[in-house]
Amino acid sequence: MERRTDMAGRSAKMMSSMIAIALAGCATAPMPAPAPAPTPVVRTIQPAAAAPPTIGRETVNATLWMQRAAEYRIATEQVYRLATERLATSIVAPGTAAVEQQGMDPARLAALPTAVVVDLDETILDNAFYQARRALAGAEFDEPSWDAWMAEGAATAVPGAIEFLQAASRAGHRIFYVTNRACPRGTAPGASCAAREATLRNLAALGAPGTADPGNLLQRGDRPEWTSSKVSRRAYIAQTHRIVALVGDDLHDFVDRAEYARRRDELAPLFGARWFLLPNAMYGSWERAIVSGACSPGMDAAACAAANTARRYAALELDPPR
Repeated sequence: MERRTDMAGRSAKMMSSMIAIALAGCATAPMPAPAPAPTPVVRTIQPAAAAPPTIGRETVNATLWMQRAAEYRIATEQVYRLATERLATSIVAPGTAAVEQQGMDPARLAALPTAVVVDLDETILDNAFYQARRALAGAEFDEPSWDAWMAEGAATAVPGAIEFLQAASRAGHRIFYVTNRACPRGTAPGASCAAREATLRNLAALGAPGTADPGNLLQRGDRPEWTSSKVSRRAYIAQTHRIVALVGDDLHDFVDRAEYARRRDELAPLFGARWFLLPNAMYGSWERAIVSGACSPGMDAAACAAANTARRYAALELDPPR
């Protein structure tokens, strides 16, 4: 018992010494510095509206795709890369890209200087910013807002467009810009206007060729017979130039829909050879054909938007053809 008591005493003294040493070390050793706080991530994202607009919401996904998707840029650059390659092959071959010149005497056709005819909006000029503004405002396209956007002259270039135009110009082709942009209602046919001049400045600032000659821009309404159909304007160019290529984002930039439906087997091979089609999910004659007649005169904007939405849902195809 005495031995165990003595050992216990020594053990207690050793334990006391160790605790004292440990406490002394804690008192003198510096505490580690706290880890720095993480740097906050700053995002420049449009703040969400308290209640997202209803009118114009059908265009939101399409507008975002054209603004944000790498796939959209890849698609447009792919089309323009192909068109540039064709400048040295099918585009320089005898013949024409315009149905309005088919049947012309081959000798007369071959003697004409050559031209490349392009659409403007969503073909050369990117107006997704305008579409985004309208969607966020809960509004659809209207003439006053579109006139203001044209006058702003702030559209950017569709990826690949300017490089193709410059290559075509260097190859000796005159560039004609055939567009359904128009001067404001009431402007005399052929008269200039702020929107027209702003469009030319917009194109020039982006490096598009031929903008110093206002005759290269053929707007809707510049002549009384120049309606939204582009047939009469292609026919006008065809009188003086052999049209060797057409570029657009809508079938109407190449041929009227009804004629294409009748002659599809004959005309389809022109795509990728002399006709070059850009993607546009935001709007077009395809969409107007679906909603045509959905709105009646006197219908307010909300009721019209609801009618258009109902028409779009009704147009969905649920079952594949059998």
